[in-house]
Amino acid sequence: MSGNLVEPLATGTLVTDPDDEVVSVLIVEDHALLAETLVIALNAEGCRAMVAELIDPAHLLQQVRSLRPGVVLLDLDLGALGDGADLVQPLTELGARVLVVSGTTDRLRLAETVERGAVGFLSKTAPFEELLSTVLDVVAQRPVLSTAKRYELMAELRSARAARGKDLAPFKTLTSREQAVLAGLAHGRRAEIIAAAAFLSEATVRSQIRSVLAKLGVNSQLEAVALAWTVGWFSTAAQTSAPSTIHLL
Repeated sequence: MSGNLVEPLATGTLVTDPDDEVVSVLIVEDHALLAETLVIALNAEGCRAMVAELIDPAHLLQQVRSLRPGVVLLDLDLGALGDGADLVQPLTELGARVLVVSGTTDRLRLAETVERGAVGFLSKTAPFEELLSTVLDVVAQRPVLSTAKRYELMAELRSARAARGKDLAPFKTLTSREQAVLAGLAHGRRAEIIAAAAFLSEATVRSQIRSVLAKLGVNSQLEAVALAWTVGWFSTAAQTSAPSTIHLL
């Protein structure tokens, strides 16, 4: 995508917000063709559309502070900028109305963006006319997500989190050493290798392995590792634990 902001084209009737000001739309999208097409279409509708420079999150937020767009169209998969969902709240706190435009079909991920402040979301696979009309609804501050749909999404999100919490509960009983042992098993390391890396006796590590199996309610090391992968414990542990705890072995 071009690193430069795209200047608006000359248009006729301008799209304004309730304060009778032309609304700026910042497009945070790494698909150059879609971004430039949106700029042309929105400028033709009287908006002041621009494509953001995708350098890093801090630079993006600085652009928003400088440009003060009324609306931000936000992709979720932004390469160097990481997960766009993490940008929703900072963008809304800067006063932008955020519409997520993404290729993801993960309803829970989309629900999280609404929870963080997005006014709604739309698939990139939607017809362009639908995308444009939805953006114009956001520009005009018309709702694009019904109250009923919002409640439905939040209910799904709460239910999924409750189920995930139940799945992860046994893993929260593991000590830091037991977590490290489980991580070692997941990497295919035998007890003696784990022991040598941690400067422990093999007997101590085997005792820790038995404790892991008992706490997880499984009968073998293979079952323990499979369960950890199934419930997503490794990704959770990587996000919440110190590197020395999980990556020690």
